[in-house]
Amino acid sequence: MGLVDRSVESPRWSRLQIAVAFGALCLIWGLAFVVMHVGLLYAPPITFTALRAFLGSVALAAYLLATGRSFPLDRPTQITAIVMGATNVAGFWGFQSLALLRITPGETAILIYVQPLLVAFGAWLFLGEQLPFPRVIGLFGGFAGVVLVIGGQVLQHAHLSWIGYGSALAGALCWAIGTVYFKGRAHGQSLLWIAALQALYGSIPLVVIAALLEHPHVAPTFALFWTLAYAGLGAAALAYLLWFSLLRQHDASTVAAFVFLVPLVAVIGDGIFLGDRFGLNAFLGGALIVLGIWLVSRPYPNLHKNEEPTFVHVTSRQ
Repeated sequence: MGLVDRSVESPRWSRLQIAVAFGALCLIWGLAFVVMHVGLLYAPPITFTALRAFLGSVALAAYLLATGRSFPLDRPTQITAIVMGATNVAGFWGFQSLALLRITPGETAILIYVQPLLVAFGAWLFLGEQLPFPRVIGLFGGFAGVVLVIGGQVLQHAHLSWIGYGSALAGALCWAIGTVYFKGRAHGQSLLWIAALQALYGSIPLVVIAALLEHPHVAPTFALFWTLAYAGLGAAALAYLLWFSLLRQHDASTVAAFVFLVPLVAVIGDGIFLGDRFGLNAFLGGALIVLGIWLVSRPYPNLHKNEEPTFVHVTSRQ
């Protein structure tokens, strides 16, 4: 993958190490939806998101400086980090927290993960990337899944939270915009530094919004501390170290294709830890979305071999 920072080569992992890393990554990102749902009981959503972003950025920056990666001062890296901070952190994470306040973690994860479908369409529309027939089928199937998920809830609940579902889809759209922008950038910057800086820069508008609208107050409880630690240090910092380590071991398209398991983990975790249950429509819709993600994320031989995958993850998948 041309955009991966290979300034520090890592030794090849065994198949067992790679499998464990894949499993840990999907587990961390999937359960993050459940954990943040709990954390939002103790802090307003934008305040929680700002604290999470700042904590994750500090942890990643500390790791990079400790391992000898100098702070990037070049203009392209800074511009990329600012734009990604606005879309993938302030937008994506902010809307994700608003969704988790009103709908279940499983539903939030399913709808958030239509992002690869939006990226595939956006990359075809704005970047001229090819859209082979299986990807077209994946797009239609994935969006049909969204209709099933929301439509099933409309039939079951008269008090459907349109704000919650709209926030989840808005988060997916922000994430997709940031990813398409990133895919169109010609650079070889350090992805780890961009991940750290976008979280830092994205926390700034979140702090301003929280100060203006939420008048931040938090309950300094153990539950708040451990959920923030999980969201900031686990789902943001540690998960990103795993993500980029895997990118050094495998082609990006191979790594990306496995992350469609994240919403499945979120739905299972939601059911086990929070007791939420979904109707048949929600399960069928989720299955269509997962299938659509797989179809648009998998590599196709007829595409240019250097084409970036449609499911590049440059912020926390959660």
